[in-house]
Amino acid sequence: MQVPNTNKFFVWRDSVLYLGKSFDPSLHHHNAVQCCIAVSGKLRIRWDGVERWQTCTAAIIGANVNHSVSCQDGLVCLIYLEKSSDNYQTILDHHCLDSCCQIKKEPLLLSDAVPDDLSVSLSSCLSNNVDSVMASILKQKCLRLFNCYISKVNVLDPRISNLLNLLHDRPERSLSGRDLAQTLNLSESRMQHLFKQQLGIPIRRYLLWMRLRLVLEQALAGASLTDAAHQSGFADSAHFSRTFKSMFGIAASSFLSAKGGLEAVFCE
Repeated sequence: MQVPNTNKFFVWRDSVLYLGKSFDPSLHHHNAVQCCIAVSGKLRIRWDGVERWQTCTAAIIGANVNHSVSCQDGLVCLIYLEKSSDNYQTILDHHCLDSCCQIKKEPLLLSDAVPDDLSVSLSSCLSNNVDSVMASILKQKCLRLFNCYISKVNVLDPRISNLLNLLHDRPERSLSGRDLAQTLNLSESRMQHLFKQQLGIPIRRYLLWMRLRLVLEQALAGASLTDAAHQSGFADSAHFSRTFKSMFGIAASSFLSAKGGLEAVFCE
């Protein structure tokens, strides 16, 4: 497959989809769950306790599993999921895995061929402009490869809708849980429970995704990482860089300056 001119990066509130050239395959770990698909050819994966590279067409890597993954042809699709997301939970349910399962200790490797329709969709995404609607459809197709159940979008509780509007109006603000709860006339514990129930992710993690997204938007628009991190509510660029690397396993500076460029779409 021809190497694309631009790598694609799609961001949702609890997940990210990356499509493009493979990252540096050094051993690393992060807090997100990672679903990997070889766009063509095979994936190479290794992890602690395994000396030789293992090959597969797709894999699920649990949070905090020290691993390295690359694609022999250089093109890979990576989906990062919050551990609390419904998508990840349904993957666990399908594979009959629990908190002590293989996926928590080492990657779960899949060897079946990637379906033709998914391969065509991934190739098309690399070659064409993709908006947020098309990106969501592509993510669903990818997750179905792992037998993930895709639930319908629920209508949000008006209190949570109002809270989201407040957060997105000024994402750089540092508000305590108590402050946010008071805007809804709820206790802090009730607000946290309602938020997790409605969005499938704890409010602190949502705020982190939101600020990461804001840094990327500003950096891709030309701002320095230092200015973008500060304006997005991080203490400094080092704080942002540590957070980014813990979630994606690659330095933000290397990612944003990747050869061939980066096209980001911020969904939802």
